[in-house]
Amino acid sequence: MERSYLKTIIMYCIKELQGQRTIYSILHLLNGKKSSQTIQDAHLFQLTPLFRTFGSLSRDVLDQLAQEIVSKSWMTPTDEKHYILTSDGKEELERSLLECSIPSSLNGWLYHSAGDLFWERITLLIQVISHLNNNNVKYLPIQRKRDVHEWLKYFLRTSGFARNEVGSVLNRELCQCLERLSDINPAVLTLRLTGYNRIGLTAVQTSEQLGISHDYYHHQFLGAIHHILASVRENPDEYPLIDKLVSGTGNEVQLTLSAQKTYTLLKQGLDLDVIAKTRNLKKSTIEDHVVEVALNDSGFNITSYVSEKKQKLILQAANSADSLQLKQIRQMVPESDYFEIRLVMAKLGEGQ
Repeated sequence: MERSYLKTIIMYCIKELQGQRTIYSILHLLNGKKSSQTIQDAHLFQLTPLFRTFGSLSRDVLDQLAQEIVSKSWMTPTDEKHYILTSDGKEELERSLLECSIPSSLNGWLYHSAGDLFWERITLLIQVISHLNNNNVKYLPIQRKRDVHEWLKYFLRTSGFARNEVGSVLNRELCQCLERLSDINPAVLTLRLTGYNRIGLTAVQTSEQLGISHDYYHHQFLGAIHHILASVRENPDEYPLIDKLVSGTGNEVQLTLSAQKTYTLLKQGLDLDVIAKTRNLKKSTIEDHVVEVALNDSGFNITSYVSEKKQKLILQAANSADSLQLKQIRQMVPESDYFEIRLVMAKLGEGQ
């Protein structure tokens, strides 16, 4: 199968990584691997929108696509499993992104855990309300999970909206929200909705009806879902009904389990050496956790680990360096160590 859009995504990641990570770091990113390294790389190389947006991508498929890209002379190896784009590859990437751009609303990092549950809730709600409004109780629920059914029963009891109003209110809020989608056809969602005397299309059927590749459709679909979640998060008063659907879906990014344990000890005032000994882990692992905390907690103060003066020097070096390679930044600020550089880049460096 020709997977040109997925090749574009791989080439985009290669460009952003600048040859500093292996191609398998892309696999971990697109799969949404919850490791400190993948989480840090997503932020350091500004690839957070793509986090866990191709969760089923396999190593074999990635290898195959990478070889196809190499065979077209669009990228070339620099080291074992390290690649950079060629000049032809950069031109091809630019052309491909003009033809099929990455949705501007895509935000896998922030919404990967919330999107699936939100979609299950809203599709079941639309189906149930549609049949209730048409006095039909004989139908197979489109969602089978018991917890989604229990949520819907609770929602209908406590939403504050009359049952005969839910459909019109939801329609109004969805239309208002989707009208603000600048680069996605709302049909990527609406064609899949099931209601009274209407069976929604599958993802494959929808992509074929819209005349776009399955991979590109997948990102368009996620982009539309993420747009709704972001709109509600930013303006909950504009979407009071959808806000209730979003509630409890897990919008906030979670630390890895091990980092959570370290963070608990950090908040008790323990230093890194003590935490490493307490948890029977290497100090470098604890440092990974601190960097992860800095990425996730906007209120986390790193001054106790890196002085303000050194923070400024590291940021200045990062802004003037040819790449985001930590080794190059350290050469420019030799009085800092790699942990300090990673911590500053995690807290202050994204978008530099």
